[in-house]
Amino acid sequence: MSARCPHLGLDGNRKQVYLVSSSRHRCYVAGTPQRVAGAHQAAVCLTSAYRRCPRLLATTTKGEPPVQRETEAARLAAILGSRRADTNHQAEARPAPAAERPRYTDLRTAGDKRDSRRRATLTEAVVLGLGACILLAALFVGYAVFYRARVGPGMAAPVIAQEPAATALPTGTLVPTYTPTPLPQPTTEPTAEPEPEGGAQMVPTSIPEPTLPAEATVARPPSTSPPTRLVLPSIDLDVPVRPVGVRTVGKGANARTVWADLPDAAAFHNTSAYPGNVGNTVINGHRDIYAAVFRHLDRVEVGDEVMLYVGATAYPYVVTEVLIVPETFATAAQRAENQQLIGYMPDERLTLVTCTPVGLATHRLLVIARPPEQAAAPDSQVGPGSGQ
Repeated sequence: MSARCPHLGLDGNRKQVYLVSSSRHRCYVAGTPQRVAGAHQAAVCLTSAYRRCPRLLATTTKGEPPVQRETEAARLAAILGSRRADTNHQAEARPAPAAERPRYTDLRTAGDKRDSRRRATLTEAVVLGLGACILLAALFVGYAVFYRARVGPGMAAPVIAQEPAATALPTGTLVPTYTPTPLPQPTTEPTAEPEPEGGAQMVPTSIPEPTLPAEATVARPPSTSPPTRLVLPSIDLDVPVRPVGVRTVGKGANARTVWADLPDAAAFHNTSAYPGNVGNTVINGHRDIYAAVFRHLDRVEVGDEVMLYVGATAYPYVVTEVLIVPETFATAAQRAENQQLIGYMPDERLTLVTCTPVGLATHRLLVIARPPEQAAAPDSQVGPGSGQ
């Protein structure tokens, strides 16, 4: 059986009741809600003693005066509630339980059409935007790495074959340099002078000795074989060099002919000029994959010394230009200009080619060097396509 009075309920809802005394409790024993004292609730209504409640007994006992019933109820409440006076006082001071507060679902009606979706905060929008940027950057880097792995550091091979180098002279050939000296020209015709008296003879005037040719100098010996070693002291670079040809990447309309590369050495373009000959000596290498032979080529500056070896013969060069040109997203006109930079040149020069920046390889880095005597000339600092 229930330990509380079945006629106790809330004001406006007789089917609900709190487990502690509350000012919202009402007694429905007479049919209409009536207030109930807190002490009476704690001592009678919320306990099994509700069976002796005067109001409940009055419904079964007819003819009992109302005043007498109220007096007996008050007396019973005073007797039974004296022991719980302090507890009832604390219970009245406590806030109403969660069941008393209206729930969110109770406030909504069947016809409520308000949108329950929550709007994103500024922080959530910023995080979402950063995530999208990171995803796009990852896709771009992946595409660039894939493209670089297929094409390599070398640029597209020139369509026109490079002009043949001049006929090489034997190593150590002396090329004499002459400085002709003009002979003195007479201004007037010589006249016969009378002989001195007494038969004395004249002393002939001394004739100046002709100027001898200048001392012969050793020319830069043209090589008849490809380079074998590359040294850049400014970046502590010392790598072997081996010749390579071209290869085809892509298929169908997307097929391109590019210069091959090597995994552990610098690659000499086999149609470019040999060191010491007129023309463009072209060498490529990687910066971030394989052996990364040109890892720090971006640190080279104008004026740095470069040594290119053919066997034991060294060919010195001086850096005169450092260029960066687009490659991954270059237009057809830009690619044609790039091919000229590694094509034939009517002067002797060395061109080092690699990809940049590291990881993306969207551009090509070119280091152009010339022999020291050309680098020191006032007109050596000109454009790469001028032929100087």
